[in-house]
Amino acid sequence: MTEIGVETTQHVQLNYTPAGLGERILAYVLDAIVLGVYWFFLIMMGMLASDGSVESASDPPGEEFVWLFMLIILLPVMLYHLIMEIVWNGFTVGKWVVGIRVVKLDGTRPSIINYLIRWIIRLFEVTLTQGGLALITILINGKGQRLGDIAAKTCVIKVKKKTKLSDTMLHQVEEEYDAIFPQVMDLKDEDVSIINEVLKSRYDYDYARWIIMVAKTRKLIQDKLGILSSDMNDVQFLQQIVKDYNALHGGLE
Repeated sequence: MTEIGVETTQHVQLNYTPAGLGERILAYVLDAIVLGVYWFFLIMMGMLASDGSVESASDPPGEEFVWLFMLIILLPVMLYHLIMEIVWNGFTVGKWVVGIRVVKLDGTRPSIINYLIRWIIRLFEVTLTQGGLALITILINGKGQRLGDIAAKTCVIKVKKKTKLSDTMLHQVEEEYDAIFPQVMDLKDEDVSIINEVLKSRYDYDYARWIIMVAKTRKLIQDKLGILSSDMNDVQFLQQIVKDYNALHGGLE
């Protein structure tokens, strides 16, 4: 499947691999299992509340109770994907386990409107057609997008799992360390995350392309912080920026 080029808010071009069809189906199945467990739990609770016997209830449940029960069962099931993706930054339980997530095509975090558009169209192309329409659209689109993604300007991408301390935004620094570039206090967490992602992408691109990406990132950071020059090469400079940022923000305990 073709890679998706995402330009971040810092205008650094990063490429991501769209989630495969099999991965999206597996995430869908896992989410269905989660909802099935929730449904089963509610049924068991209902049976326990009535002592496991329908005859134990002297009067049939009132209309208000029926509506309340329907809301408790149906609303979480209907809103599951919408709520999970909003509060978990593009993940659901299934997506998290598989390692895929929803992002905007321009590299920014999807807004509630983007998620809402995906969810509304999902009711037609996934729920009502048992996923058939979404399946056809993803196969034809070539970028891993269903109709909801196309309308919301989002896509589902593979997420690289961070397994080492060196892969995270914060890095351990010496207790007596003095920052070389105190200007890093003007950076935001997302700026440092982008720097880390660029540095980590060494083997995701051919070397010449990666070097250009690193040089462009350095220039953007220098311009933003007003750093005129440095004897460090591009990689050393970016690594130093990350180290100084962590030192001035307390590093790791």
